[in-house]
Amino acid sequence: MLPKVPWNLRDVAVVYMVRVTAGLLLVQIVFPILFGQTSSSMIELADRLIMLGLVWFVVRRSGGSLHSFLMGNHRLGRNITAGLLAGVVLLGISRYSESLYAAAFFTTPDRHPLVAQVEQALSWEQLLMPLLLAGLAAPVAEEFLYRLLTFMPLRDRLGLWGGALTSAIVFAVLHFNAYWLAETVIVGVGLALLYYWTGSLLSSIVAHSFINTTKIIMLFTGVPLV
Repeated sequence: MLPKVPWNLRDVAVVYMVRVTAGLLLVQIVFPILFGQTSSSMIELADRLIMLGLVWFVVRRSGGSLHSFLMGNHRLGRNITAGLLAGVVLLGISRYSESLYAAAFFTTPDRHPLVAQVEQALSWEQLLMPLLLAGLAAPVAEEFLYRLLTFMPLRDRLGLWGGALTSAIVFAVLHFNAYWLAETVIVGVGLALLYYWTGSLLSSIVAHSFINTTKIIMLFTGVPLV
């Protein structure tokens, strides 16, 4: 049973506004001045660091630490195992929902910049950046932002299922891809429930990382996602 958190939904809203503002400033002003041009990888990495920094600030201001939420019950092996098992299940649900969506609406997914980067990779070395961003940086930053910072106060306000669903909708909408919307909501609910049941954010990070990493390897090796 996860305890009630000291931050509220207003704190969450401020974090999202600051994230968007900081991201726009970096992309429109800072990066062009410092580097002359901005790559999608640079934007992705900067966004993940902004997420973690903002979540750290809110948690720290509330008297907590990211490590305590990450480890939860301190059962490292159990948390990793739960994350891997959940990742397998959610990956299957994700692939099935993509196939169902494609069949129902006769459509194919929009190409995410990372997807394009994976498809253009000719060696495992060229796959390192997508694996770093999608397999590590995104799961860590997004679980802290969407499952910890966002899901927890929503759960306190709306209950377990209301909080899980609402935080998953926020998670899906901010991926800015209509094709992935339903799939991302389902996976987001699963990750929120996993965090709630294990009490450790490490479990949801492992599950999220497993899903993303497996999809990248599938794309690279030519295995269709749908």
